[in-house]
Amino acid sequence: MGKETFERLGQDLTLKYVETLDSNLVALAFFGSWARGEEKEWSDIDVLLIAEELPDDPFERRWLVQEPILSLSERPVSVLARTVEEFSEDVSPLHLDLGLDAIVFYDPHGFLARRLKRVQELIKEAGLMREKETSGLAWRWKESPPPARWALTWEGFTR
Repeated sequence: MGKETFERLGQDLTLKYVETLDSNLVALAFFGSWARGEEKEWSDIDVLLIAEELPDDPFERRWLVQEPILSLSERPVSVLARTVEEFSEDVSPLHLDLGLDAIVFYDPHGFLARRLKRVQELIKEAGLMREKETSGLAWRWKESPPPARWALTWEGFTR
């Protein structure tokens, strides 16, 4: 998929989700192998969707975010849907990956941009780096890991 087609998919996804979720939609971003430019012919396209509210029931949520886009792409599109509250609960390895890879294509109030900027600061503060391994990508310490318990939260890195 070329850059123009990728951009067009972002526009199409935005239109569909604005139509479906209206003002409830907070942000959309590509992530994963397509966002990194490392896709294979069998790779799906990963999309992060953040909304103010989403159904708690996983089947309802899945239907809400997948049904509107079923015919948008020849490639499978996998949507990871989170509420603002869920996305903001903690910092996970997914957040770290998003901090490096996410291509934000809808974020009218800058929520996701602010969160991703904070994640990038946390990666630097904690001294983390991501490396390729045969089984995929892994997060490592640039130097020796902290000798005791540590935590990575939105407030910062603590030892």
